[in-house]
Amino acid sequence: MKVLVAGGSGFLGRHVVAALHEHGHAVIILARGTRSLPDDVETILGDATREPLPLERLAGCEAIVNLAGIKREEGSQTFEAVHVEATRRLLDAARTLRIQRFVHVSVVCSRPDPRSAYHDTKWRAEELVRASGLPATILKPGVIYGPGDDMVTHLVKMIRFAPVFPVVGAGDSILQPVDVRDVAEAVVAALERDESRGRSYEIVGPDRLPLREVVRTVARGLGLPLLIAPTPIALQRIAVRVMTALTRRPLSTPAQLQMLIDGLSGDPDPARRDLGIAPRRFTAEAVQSLESPIPPLFVFSLRLVHRRARSEWLARQGRPLARALGLAALALVLPGALGLVVPNVWYRMALQAFVLTPVALFGVGLDWRALFRPSRRLVAQGLAAAIGLYVAGRLVSGWLTALPAFAAQAESLYAWTTAVAPALAVVLLPFIVVGEEVVWRSAVTLPLAARLGPWPGLLAAAAAFAAAHLPMGVPLLLIAAFAAGAFWSALVVKTGSAVPSLVSHLLWDVAVMFWLPYPRG
Repeated sequence: MKVLVAGGSGFLGRHVVAALHEHGHAVIILARGTRSLPDDVETILGDATREPLPLERLAGCEAIVNLAGIKREEGSQTFEAVHVEATRRLLDAARTLRIQRFVHVSVVCSRPDPRSAYHDTKWRAEELVRASGLPATILKPGVIYGPGDDMVTHLVKMIRFAPVFPVVGAGDSILQPVDVRDVAEAVVAALERDESRGRSYEIVGPDRLPLREVVRTVARGLGLPLLIAPTPIALQRIAVRVMTALTRRPLSTPAQLQMLIDGLSGDPDPARRDLGIAPRRFTAEAVQSLESPIPPLFVFSLRLVHRRARSEWLARQGRPLARALGLAALALVLPGALGLVVPNVWYRMALQAFVLTPVALFGVGLDWRALFRPSRRLVAQGLAAAIGLYVAGRLVSGWLTALPAFAAQAESLYAWTTAVAPALAVVLLPFIVVGEEVVWRSAVTLPLAARLGPWPGLLAAAAAFAAAHLPMGVPLLLIAAFAAGAFWSALVVKTGSAVPSLVSHLLWDVAVMFWLPYPRG
């Protein structure tokens, strides 16, 4: 059968064209542009909303599949034009060509509704098909997922970006996600099976899932923990309007939001009976097969762990937790003991590193070679982190040292810089920094983050790191140790490497202590 596919270059269209080819049909694509068009398929470039179809090029065409649809109006591509006017023109062409089959793909939530141009125009297009007198079939899919879709792509981006997901309302609207392959197979079956003539079918998945469960399924597929936060619909509408106004590809449009509010559900049994469609279930495994090529939402993520591979890597770091806790206990007791016999702070910290670093390296089973394997990218990340930490620290220290008590503490801390000769400081400082990174940022932080979760684990490690500075007797140092320790621990967890943290720590110490000291009041 020779089939014209209107909208064959879109997400669904690409799969429909492939399915038609697999079933031995010849395909002509009608599309407005050349984006995503296959090289081996005959294509007609044209806009069915404004231009008459080139009937001479459609000679011998036996069927038309109408996939044309939009979720956001842009310029001349309005809901009225794409959904209604294009359908009218295709139906006129079908009558002229005396086509044998017409398959119109709509949406399961279409309805007469003057308040929603999307839903209303979808319904009116269906009415045109029903009144056409042609051997037509209407397919009404629910929310469709598959490679390059909107639903999974947008959920993956948002879940990777942040551990909290603002679900629409209470997240209780019902969805039945349907695999794009099932929709494509339904189109082929509607063309080939006579019993589908004059019928409408809801093409939906087999499971009725609340929206919040769909979100949880995507999170499980990504291997990422997620807090789902109910969000007032009015607030969601405002956010969607802002996104639509500011970007060409918003995460959601008003039409899509309304569909999520209403739900997208139907009865899969008639399509199973007449078209032979056994829809696939929407599972975490299905998400895993789709998520790899999806790009990030922004260049940064609020998550410390936002990829399955990194999540699995972190989970493996939790095995030596008992040994890591023993090391942390030793690291908390040792400074006080050494303080009784070693008054010089430089020698004391060097001795701590001398004792604790071998215990960490040989006692806590981490892949040290991988953790400290350098690269240009990791060193650059450490340099950027050092600059950011220095600037933030300068702002905070300027505020703190404006208070007399903290100004005096800052003076006592800077007095330590002269406790050893500069040449000796050049040797001791890197040795101390490396020791702290091995012990606190790797051997203690990673097992805790693996078992407690990234943020609770690193904050617990940072609190212990700060507590190890108690024998120094300077409250300002405790604040700095906790804040900087949490920052460096976050670097290790986020990058999966100790290199950025080590570089940042060393450069920050050099800058603050010797090169560009903070103000002291």
